[in-house]
Amino acid sequence: MAFTTYRPDIDGLRAIAVLTVMIFHFNSQWLPGGFIGVDIFFVISGYIITRILYVDVKKDNFSFSLFYAKRIKRILPLFYLVSVTTLVVSWFLLTPDDLVRLADSLRYASVFIANTYFEKNVGYFAPAADTMPLLHMWSLSVEEQFYFVWPLLLFLSIRYMSSGHRKLFFILSLLVLIGISEYAARGGEASAYYLIHNRGSELLAGALLSMFVHDKREALFAREATLAIAGLVGALVLLSLFVFFDEGTVFPGFNALLVSVATAMVILNGELRKGVLYRFLSSRGLALIGRLSFSLYLWHWPVLVLYRYYFNGIDAVGYVACALLTFLLAFLSWRYFEKPLRYLNIRKKWVFIGYFILPVILLVMIAKDIKRHHGYENRMPERARHLYEISISSYDDIVKEFLADSRYLPFKLVPIGDDSLVPEAPKALLWGDSHAGHFRSFVEELGLKNGFYSLYGGAGGCPPFIGVDLIKHGRPEAECTDTNNKLFEVIKQSESSVIFLAGRWAMYTETTRSEGEKGSRVFLGDSSDYSESLENSRRAFRVGMETTIQQLIANNKRPVLFEQAPSYPFLPSNCLIKKATYPWMKDENCDIDMASVTKRQAYANAVIEMLEEKYPELMVIRINDQICENGWCKSELQGVPLYRDDDHINDRGSRLLFDLYLQSDKYQHLREIVQP
Repeated sequence: MAFTTYRPDIDGLRAIAVLTVMIFHFNSQWLPGGFIGVDIFFVISGYIITRILYVDVKKDNFSFSLFYAKRIKRILPLFYLVSVTTLVVSWFLLTPDDLVRLADSLRYASVFIANTYFEKNVGYFAPAADTMPLLHMWSLSVEEQFYFVWPLLLFLSIRYMSSGHRKLFFILSLLVLIGISEYAARGGEASAYYLIHNRGSELLAGALLSMFVHDKREALFAREATLAIAGLVGALVLLSLFVFFDEGTVFPGFNALLVSVATAMVILNGELRKGVLYRFLSSRGLALIGRLSFSLYLWHWPVLVLYRYYFNGIDAVGYVACALLTFLLAFLSWRYFEKPLRYLNIRKKWVFIGYFILPVILLVMIAKDIKRHHGYENRMPERARHLYEISISSYDDIVKEFLADSRYLPFKLVPIGDDSLVPEAPKALLWGDSHAGHFRSFVEELGLKNGFYSLYGGAGGCPPFIGVDLIKHGRPEAECTDTNNKLFEVIKQSESSVIFLAGRWAMYTETTRSEGEKGSRVFLGDSSDYSESLENSRRAFRVGMETTIQQLIANNKRPVLFEQAPSYPFLPSNCLIKKATYPWMKDENCDIDMASVTKRQAYANAVIEMLEEKYPELMVIRINDQICENGWCKSELQGVPLYRDDDHINDRGSRLLFDLYLQSDKYQHLREIVQP
């Protein structure tokens, strides 16, 4: 049997891939492993592109310029349409900082390196994925980078290597790429997910399959029964991975290899052009969705992100609306934009100029202009602009004249409070994750009021405990543990008598982040048990907090612990800004019900209360007494928006919380503790 031209079953497989990705992005709980649809796309792309290249290169009939002209006409027109439409809609919806981030990502995506941008701008301190409408362009950049490298590699290998050496070279390359990817994935690096050298194995697997089918097709098709069974096994494996993989799975690495092999088995089965699996994937409905898959993939994410951004979340009606709008935009753009421009008969020179050079220059100029003007804050009404400026206020923007002595490293040396006391020793130290960071402004006001200064030390997503580790894939994360051990050694040796502790406590006891917030689950453990479970995390949290408090007291330090502020399933300050921008949203509720906050923080607060009773030296600052009342926890107090994102307090909000605490009957006790 010879190579066939059109493979409707591959379009069907594309349909499965894009639908699973869309379902995962709509709600990851519906299909936890749906993200592997992107990896199925990668394997298909490697297979199809090599199917095109391999014969032409071997026959010495390959043109680099023609190949790239076809790729440009295939990919870029729709990319421009989606990107420009997203930018226009975002102009009316996004806050200035979010618009700047969109412009930055557009600039990188326009020159095919969006994956490097997102690799550097994801993680604990990164903006939520729900505010990044072009996040999905990372995968398009990976494919484009592959298209730059692969034709040349294939050309050189065919020109200068024997068939046996070529196969050996690419198989060894595949194994090396898998090893690099596994190493990065196990280390929890963002690069494992976004960068070409960690994803290239999937594209290369498809490419190797294509070469194998071309070179060995007669021998392969002599074993039709084996191919038929292999296809069904591959399909069953993919179905199981859609269900059993989730965001906590080590990925890509060896698990991506499993996806690649299963996908390759399905593709190989389709070369027979018969059988149950082939007929299913070639069905008219799936094949049509497959032809729309590129459009569906590009449209679905900005539609979903901008809907969630505007409505502070999504419900059943929203899911239906987003799905219908995505399919409508995908069909219209495919029928009236993508196809006509793809098959427009013009000279290659004008393809490179009109489809690539000029549009890229224009998009980069627009993106830079948006950044230079800081997202055009003046497009917002005055009240909305005022709220926005408060919401982005950060202690990190404050410049201090003096720095503390370097012997306090790894604490940050920027004095918090009365910096005129430097170089005297700090009266207090603030230790914790990024939630300790957002209480720096609170501690600064306390220090200015009582004549002392403090220093902050910690790491994002790292609780201020000793003897307890963050756990990922059954192993402790050394960076968090090492940081805490070093900070505690400084604490023990310091003259500081008061140690403030703060953290996102409920994240560690519930092992989950805010509803809708991207990121893997967060587990704690210790040397007695590194299993990843809710029960073990709670046990380790309890042990870690008590051990830390015990050791602080034993070293003559007075522990003062901040209660966690409420976390939101949306961006509360953005909600307030929209209320001030759109008259029809003036009655929108931007608060969160107190019952849900109490429920989420119940275990963590129960541990804190137990320790408070057990250790009279421990003082707890119950911040929620200032934020929550009458069944609601407020996103705004006295006209001041409290939050910077879904869970971090901004600088102005933190200072306001101190002012309110100052008026409470608990302040006098705190004052007695910190008085020099």
